[in-house]
Amino acid sequence: MMLPLLLMLLLAGFSGWVAREALLATHGGAGSPPAPQKPDYFLQDFQTRSFDAAGRAGAELSGAAMQHIPGNQTVRIAQPRLRVQDQQGALTHASADVGLSNADASNVQLFGHAVLQRQAPGQQLVVVRSSFLNIFPQTRRISSNRPSTVQQGQSMFSGDDLQMNGLDGTFTMQGSVRGRLRRETGATP
Repeated sequence: MMLPLLLMLLLAGFSGWVAREALLATHGGAGSPPAPQKPDYFLQDFQTRSFDAAGRAGAELSGAAMQHIPGNQTVRIAQPRLRVQDQQGALTHASADVGLSNADASNVQLFGHAVLQRQAPGQQLVVVRSSFLNIFPQTRRISSNRPSTVQQGQSMFSGDDLQMNGLDGTFTMQGSVRGRLRRETGATP
């Protein structure tokens, strides 16, 4: 007998909350409270995939945990693992201890043991390592203001600052830069 009454009270309370939130959202202004800085949803041990129009897998993202922060529209991922294969067949893997992305994923930041590997058909594997990588997927740029290494085949470079163009594979380093060039066995001069 109390259950229907309890359900009605719960429904009335929920309806009032929805109406108040809708009113705040439509009127906004100085009187509206700031967007919350606490996560509004969580995912644990997740995996997500995207597909292109032809049904081919485009990207796969997994992690130990994910939180969405509505106040600044960011997503924080613990132990992110990303795998992307583009239309030209290049395969990219990225991983770190923590990942942070803005709302439209135009800027992804990797913190702690950040590693990005890219293998394009007919090219040598490129591996970028740093404690921080700032990735701009749409323009295919990577930067870091922390010590980083770039390895391509047997050649390796390290420096204090990294700017990399993923479209053509060129990069610049500043600070204490060191490099080792090695020709692959069997390569022609």
